[in-house]
Amino acid sequence: MIGGKGRGQPIRLLLKYAGVEFTDKRYTDPKGWQSDKYALGLDFHTLPYYINGDLKLTQSTAIMRYLGEKHKLVAVTGIDRHRALQDMAEQQFQDMMNGFLKVLFDPEGEAKPQAYITGTLEPQLALFAKFLADKLWFTGGQVSYVDFMAYEVLDWWRQYLPESVAKHPTVGQYLDRFEALPAFKAYQSSAEYNPWPAFGPRAKWTGK
Repeated sequence: MIGGKGRGQPIRLLLKYAGVEFTDKRYTDPKGWQSDKYALGLDFHTLPYYINGDLKLTQSTAIMRYLGEKHKLVAVTGIDRHRALQDMAEQQFQDMMNGFLKVLFDPEGEAKPQAYITGTLEPQLALFAKFLADKLWFTGGQVSYVDFMAYEVLDWWRQYLPESVAKHPTVGQYLDRFEALPAFKAYQSSAEYNPWPAFGPRAKWTGK
């Protein structure tokens, strides 16, 4: 995402949580990315990207899965109930992320798309609240890479529609729990952390 946190933010949060030092390369205008994209040796020229030595990855979910495995932020390996829940939650949040971005950047869209809010966002919040009712985290009792995706999507919704999120205390408690993680608190209080804008200037629905 150029000019905002975008899909790269869950990756940043996970790396901070894992205590990994990294260079956070951000692009504030398309020209900067255009000058870099073919020089980095990426197989697919998309943002965000992750480079560690000779490993060069794009596609945010692929990066999150890799980092989750690398830093043991995954449900128990093998065919396991928690692993299945992890994979299901990942796909659900990926769908919600894609749908939200489509609405935000629709050139024919509304400044505040009520049909999306009442038809998709609010019903999904209710489902997430129900899913979390007996869980600390989205895969059960421990943090997984999915929680970094979940936090970011739910935080987007909280920034854009705080009144909708406030209807679901379980979701609010989950966000509070995530923000109480020591690594997140340290990052949040640092000069590196910038909660806004969530997206670049082309977003039709700004949330402000």
